[in-house]
Amino acid sequence: MKVLEEDIQNIKGIGPKKAAFFATLGIKTIEDTLVNYPRDYEHLGVPCLISSIKEGMVFLCLEWEDSSRVSWIKRGFSTTRRIGRDQTGTVECIWYNQPYRARQYESRKKYYIMGNAVKKLSGYQVQNPKVEVYDDTIHSKPRILPVYPLTKGLNQRIVRHLTKEALSKLSSEIGNKSAADHYIDNIDRHITSRYGLVNKYEAWKNIHYPESKESLVSAQKRLIFEELLQHQIVIQYIRNNIQGRKSSMHISGSQDSKDAFLCRLPFKLTFAQKKVLNEVLLDIASGSIMNRLVQGDVGSGKTVIAAAALYCAAKSGYQGAMMAPTEILARQHFESLSKILADDNCSQNDIRLGLLTGAMRSSEKEELKDRLRKGSIQIVLGTHALIQEDVEFHKLGLVITDEQHRFGVRQRTLLQNKGELPHMLVMSATPIPRTLAHIIHGDLDLSTIDTLPPGRIPIKTYHVNSSYRERIYRFVKKHALEGSQTYVVCPLVEESEVMELRSAEEVFLELSKGLLREIPMGLLHGRQKPAEKEAVINSFARGELQVLVSTTVIEVGIDVPNAVIMIIENAERFGLSQLHQLRGRVGRGDKAFYCILVSDIKDEKTLQRMEVLVKSNNGFEIAEKDLELRGPGELFGLRQHGMPVFQLANPLRDYELYEMTGEAAREILNDPNKEPYHSFIMNALGKQYDVS
Repeated sequence: MKVLEEDIQNIKGIGPKKAAFFATLGIKTIEDTLVNYPRDYEHLGVPCLISSIKEGMVFLCLEWEDSSRVSWIKRGFSTTRRIGRDQTGTVECIWYNQPYRARQYESRKKYYIMGNAVKKLSGYQVQNPKVEVYDDTIHSKPRILPVYPLTKGLNQRIVRHLTKEALSKLSSEIGNKSAADHYIDNIDRHITSRYGLVNKYEAWKNIHYPESKESLVSAQKRLIFEELLQHQIVIQYIRNNIQGRKSSMHISGSQDSKDAFLCRLPFKLTFAQKKVLNEVLLDIASGSIMNRLVQGDVGSGKTVIAAAALYCAAKSGYQGAMMAPTEILARQHFESLSKILADDNCSQNDIRLGLLTGAMRSSEKEELKDRLRKGSIQIVLGTHALIQEDVEFHKLGLVITDEQHRFGVRQRTLLQNKGELPHMLVMSATPIPRTLAHIIHGDLDLSTIDTLPPGRIPIKTYHVNSSYRERIYRFVKKHALEGSQTYVVCPLVEESEVMELRSAEEVFLELSKGLLREIPMGLLHGRQKPAEKEAVINSFARGELQVLVSTTVIEVGIDVPNAVIMIIENAERFGLSQLHQLRGRVGRGDKAFYCILVSDIKDEKTLQRMEVLVKSNNGFEIAEKDLELRGPGELFGLRQHGMPVFQLANPLRDYELYEMTGEAAREILNDPNKEPYHSFIMNALGKQYDVS
């Protein structure tokens, strides 16, 4: 529908200046306006009489008495008072620091007043009320008004005006169509007729300006259905067109290959690791394309599963690629796999590995890309550099992404597209409750490593306030003098004028010039150049630095068995799952390990979250609690990492609708004549796939 593509500047009152403010919220067109859903609602009641006022929110119809009074209590602080009346009495209204109110209203004219009533000795007082000219057609019945997200230069009145005008434009466009064709598009017609939901125009109208609570619920249900349907289209399309398709890449998972790999390991696999490894090897030898997620707690041993799969791919004549979110992690994987897969005693059995990151010299990158093209490198480890357009493979059979919450479907697909539909293995150290995993990763089969290797020592976790800080760092100094190492994690790189949070630079300077001045220390954060970061990490890994002050850049990819203490400043700023990931940087040796959460926040929810970490070392338990306390969007950072982003839907709350949309997606994609839904399908897929 063309009207949806119109620029908002076609609406009266929206000029270039206001349009620029709206653009910062991603609102440029009529459709952008209509999908900018309210974050909340104001429920406005019908006016009551002054004689029936009670404390709390009140709605009144008043006429003002003649005079108002402005009092300047001190420089920069004023009160404005005015008396309003109805047929049952009078009431005082007061505004703070709004002296213009004294000149704003006419006497003997009716106004609709909404504000907080407080009982005083002299009677009730309505504080900071909002005021509108009374209109019996509007104010004589209850109303529900939208409350929108705002940015600099915008207020609720301006956003409401734009939304009303956008709805009016759409209404005019639909009004010109026949009654049987009051639909936005073909998918709107299908959803409305097939599932008995309101059409999209009615849904948009009632989510912005609901006529009743019932109409709001109906609108939300219709729009949630479409959100979930888009997600299900992506999942079903991937399952239909990639996963399970016949593959010419038969990667041998024979007992001989598996045994040859396991003989290289200096340890025995746990029962859970053996089970997951068998699932992976059966997939890649099955003749169908594998799309599998392996999830496990921090330190559960996922990397060895990846190494085994890469080994089998190389032994079957294929190349394997493993992509990590950071150079630190990519390099660590390269070093650990080099130790496992290199065979000094038998050169013909050597597996040739390569490392590709953005920080490498151009000549090094070009040489490695050439060797990949020719097939002389069998396994490559790398960062996002692997998905650059000029990276080509000779015979790519297996792709692996590590720390999958850092990658979206698009990035995984770009890597997979480097070959002729190679097998895909996705790894995550962020445990996800099974129900939510089914929703977020419905395109992937799921394997779970649900036990840790034997002998792991639980990390002792403490939650303290900042008054313990000197004691904490004396504890760090004692351990440093005994030869152990410590991480100190801060939420910011540098000091902020806006937020009272500890920054890495501030803490580093404070400690290196104070309590820990005799202890070798390092500073690590994301703004440093790659070479500088690598030098700091290597120094810490070699034991040359005993305290590393860092941001969350160390959340993944640093494995230092001698590190025994993790201190997290302003712990309230992190989610439970992220805190558990950070805590997992220690606990990799055979000593006693400590995690100290420093936070002065005393609200009940923060205390609950800290208590969960103090009591449990189990990542799956922690993820369940985090989900309960914060919801799926915040728990997994969906907006940041390419996972499904829902404006209205909560797949756990709306699970019945989620299952219904699964059936709907299958019906649409299996329809031989799906041309009417082509644009909807393409939009859902983000134009990543060819669905012609």
